[in-house]
Order: sequence, then C-alpha cells, then structure tokens
Amino acid sequence: MHPFHIFMLSANLIALGLILWRGEWIDRAATFALIAAVAITTVLQMLHVPGMIVWAALLDVALFLTFWVLAERGERWWIVALAGFQFIAVIAYLAPFFAWDRLHWAVVTVNWAVWFLDTVCVFVGVWEASYARRFAREARDGAAVDHGNRLRAAAAVE
Repeated sequence: MHPFHIFMLSANLIALGLILWRGEWIDRAATFALIAAVAITTVLQMLHVPGMIVWAALLDVALFLTFWVLAERGERWWIVALAGFQFIAVIAYLAPFFAWDRLHWAVVTVNWAVWFLDTVCVFVGVWEASYARRFAREARDGAAVDHGNRLRAAAAVE
C-alpha cells in the first residue's frame, strides 16, 4: 500500500472518530455519508466492477448532493466546504472527455487532493462542533451578543 494511502486512512480514522464523538446530528450525518461513500467505493474496487469510473462518478455526485442538502439544513461551515470540494471532484470527471490520454491521471490526482481536503475539513468540523456546543452553553448562561449596545452579563471563564 502506498504511504500516502496509509497516512490518509490513519488521518481519516482519527478525524471521523472525533467528529462522531464530538459532533451533533448534522456532523454525524455528513460523516456517515462520507464513510458510506468510501465503503461503497472500496467494495466496488474489490469486486472489480466493470465501468468503475462511471460508478465512482455517480457515487461522487450523490455524495455532493448529500453534502449540499446538509449544508443547506445545518449551520456548519465545514460541511459547506465539503460540498465545494466534492463539487470539484465531480467536475474533474469531465476532464477525460476533452483529452482522455493526457487527463486521466489528472482526475486521479484531483480525487487524491479532494480526499486530503475532505480530511482537513473533518478536523475543522471537530473544532466547529466543539465551539458550537460551547457557544450554545454560554448563550443559555446569559452571555449572548447584544447588538442594542446594552450591558449584558459576561461569560464565565472556566
């Protein structure tokens, strides 16, 4: 196995475990969609399914649409970024139609780059989920932003 694959799989396991532990329902839904896409792709590769590139493209389109719907429903910037990166992966599948011989490996390279950026987004998602929980707790304690220029209680520093 390529060292990049080992590094990325290790980073994915750590990031996905953390987001499942620290995230809310929207974070977990995006995580399960990502895990399902990776699992389905792996199974298709192991079974040597004919037309693998078409199935991978359809799976990436479905993953993009899933992230887009979740980004519309939730208030998580990391899911918005995931949708954007996934859109880049979907668009990359069009490159071989223009010059297959020269751009085939460009699609593979773009998919690896998107995989790396998705992993970074999941780590950012762990941070965002943790701080969203903290800000919600502070708002319940009376430390909310007041745009009316009135004095309010400050958040307790713990």
